[in-house]
Amino acid sequence: QTPARSMTTSSSCSAATPFPTGCRTQTDLHLTEERLRIFALLAGKPVWQSSGSAVNVCSELDWKRCLAVHLWYLLPPTASVADALVAYEAAFQGSTEAGRYACTPLPPYLDGAPSLEEEEEEPERPLLDLCFHLLKLYSDRLYGLQPLLDPLTITWRRLDYRLSWHLWGVLQALRYTHLAAPRQGLVHAAYAAQLESAGLWHLAVFILLHVPDHRSEQRERAVRELLALHCPLLETEESARRERFLTDGLLVPESWIHEAKAVRARRDGDRHRQALHLYRAGHWNQCHRLLIQHLASDCIVNDNHDYLLEFLEGLAVPEHSASIQDWETAGRVYLDYIRVIKSLQDIQQVGLVLDRFCKQKRLHFDVAARWISL
Repeated sequence: QTPARSMTTSSSCSAATPFPTGCRTQTDLHLTEERLRIFALLAGKPVWQSSGSAVNVCSELDWKRCLAVHLWYLLPPTASVADALVAYEAAFQGSTEAGRYACTPLPPYLDGAPSLEEEEEEPERPLLDLCFHLLKLYSDRLYGLQPLLDPLTITWRRLDYRLSWHLWGVLQALRYTHLAAPRQGLVHAAYAAQLESAGLWHLAVFILLHVPDHRSEQRERAVRELLALHCPLLETEESARRERFLTDGLLVPESWIHEAKAVRARRDGDRHRQALHLYRAGHWNQCHRLLIQHLASDCIVNDNHDYLLEFLEGLAVPEHSASIQDWETAGRVYLDYIRVIKSLQDIQQVGLVLDRFCKQKRLHFDVAARWISL
């Protein structure tokens, strides 16, 4: 500092203006706003009134840096993350002596952090960053999980539950389970619907299988309805691969898949496939009723006995026929009739063989007689 500047400073300090005010006014006029913010930060003052305007240490910082400022500079060294969150929350809500001086923790997809003036025009913003919710949960184990799992905390797509569903799985592993059952069902159902709309219905089954055990009936119903909508009748390499994934990987009962195919066959009017999948699904009574009402008479008229016999012999097993209504007066009658027809055909076949043998013997005798006569 030059002698002239020292003399000026000394003379100003000894003037009528009080020493602190005169020095402060003389000093902040020659300092940039950035440097004033640094000095205010080091002094632990979030907002400092200079001679020209108010200096806000958080004016050009994003919310994470604002939180760090409170934790590292504006609070005592013994303060915890929870204390910093409380102070920062008061800062962006405007409940401090200095008013509102920090930005709101908005989700990252909102391009361009709005200024404090713009946020004051819309103070009631319901959306907060997912990271902020996680910090709140870290500081308070009973913090509500519903806003934390809202897709809008991380993406602008309101129905995009990818991260929300996986985050819920992680939270459960960490024993954060205080989420209402209807909300849990919403997370599972929404993500399953998202996968279903993308053509990944077999993965949607995987999601629905995570519905809690105390809602097992709803879980089973949801999986069966999904299978009924998407299980194809035509066997392709892709459909076979997906069915193996369901049965071998997810342990979905094969009867559920055949039941779904029976529903689709009925919708398509294919009674033969419907009967086949009802039989494979173990719905003996329904299969029997379908055979008697729609298929048996055609099979008898067209001599398609083997096709009908394969079904009836399977239904005739005591464990199956015991649950079939009117088996003795319907299915059993057809079965006995076909067996009689088969027996007659066998007898006729034996008769034809004997007749052919007799004709051959007579021909042999005739040839032998003629040979002797010669």
